[in-house]
Amino acid sequence: MDFEKIMFGGAIAATVIFIILSTTGNTDLIENESWAIEETCLGSHSSDLSHTHSSLSIIINGNEQYISQNIGIQDSECPDGMRGIHTHDDSGRLHIETPSQISAPIGAFFNIWGEVFNSEQILDNKVDSNHEIVMFVNGEINQDFENYVMLNNDVIEIHYQNK
Repeated sequence: MDFEKIMFGGAIAATVIFIILSTTGNTDLIENESWAIEETCLGSHSSDLSHTHSSLSIIINGNEQYISQNIGIQDSECPDGMRGIHTHDDSGRLHIETPSQISAPIGAFFNIWGEVFNSEQILDNKVDSNHEIVMFVNGEINQDFENYVMLNNDVIEIHYQNK
């Protein structure tokens, strides 16, 4: 009975904190969204895996940004393997490999990379009165930002630019 009271009290406290943070606009303490693919850790390439690719380019004020090689390979969350989304080289080619069909939102790659991407920020660049973020998928403007689920052979361009 006491355990139930503790759990109920904890749920009420968490709800109150969430409401306060949400209504005051102070969401810094609310964790970033995460996706199931971020938990994927593969030991090696295998024919049993779903294996697709997308291409990512990030252009900040007209300058293409470097996307490192080996993002998501033997990192702190997967020291002996590869995360569900990773890079092998610095070409911007994202490898999406999973043991089953798992959605691969572009935001999950940024979380794995340890960088920020959403409608308000790309890397260290924030939207302001002079700048905007525009995302293209296969040449078409896409407003899903971090929630866009990547498909095989997608070409994704993220631009931080003057309005």
